Amino acid sequence: MKTIFENVSRMVPVVRVNNRDLNLAFYKEVLGLKVISEENALAILGGKSAKNMDDAVLIIEESPSMRTRAVTGVKKLKKIVLASPEFTEGFEATSPEGDLFEIVPIQSDTSDVILRDIQLHTANIAACLAFYTKGFGLSRQDKSVALPFGTISYTEAEGADLMTKPEEVWDVEVIEFKVAPEVDLKQISQQLDDLGLPYYVDKKGKILTLHDAQNIEVWFAK
Repeated sequence: MKTIFENVSRMVPVVRVNNRDLNLAFYKEVLGLKVISEENALAILGGKSAKNMDDAVLIIEESPSMRTRAVTGVKKLKKIVLASPEFTEGFEATSPEGDLFEIVPIQSDTSDVILRDIQLHTANIAACLAFYTKGFGLSRQDKSVALPFGTISYTEAEGADLMTKPEEVWDVEVIEFKVAPEVDLKQISQQLDDLGLPYYVDKKGKILTLHDAQNIEVWFAK
């Protein structure tokens, strides 16, 4: 299990929103992203040179108020940090859904946008860090998990919905890790048994899902 992240190329947060069109306008006009594809309730976004899911930096899922609600108090999602060649100065901006983004300018020959950091609020930093460090052998840097392609950082907070199921509120729903095609997810799942972590693997062995210490879904997907 401790080697799976050696075969992960990127992470992509999936965020539930109430109004997809309103939020898409913000992501395109303010953050300089483009829609790679749309499918049913999902919209996949990346930089201006993005072509497919391998280039994604963010996914939003529209979830109407008939079955999902606004977060009470503090959201799990504190901030998403993106490095972009589209801007010469950094800035922060808040989406119509109340999600905070920070843009860090980078010099690049392409228009690739890079996800640098997913910052989360949690009532139990130790448990959230342990999910990655003890479960997957990743390194800890203060209150962050160090990945080859970015970080997941935690800030202590209190809130009524910090442990709420991701399908119930407009907040971060999933952190998806893109796994190399040769990785055997069914074999990986056997090691999860030893850790006592509940999980699901589809019949084709293309996606493995589980929940972290604060009920955010974690996906390993080919």
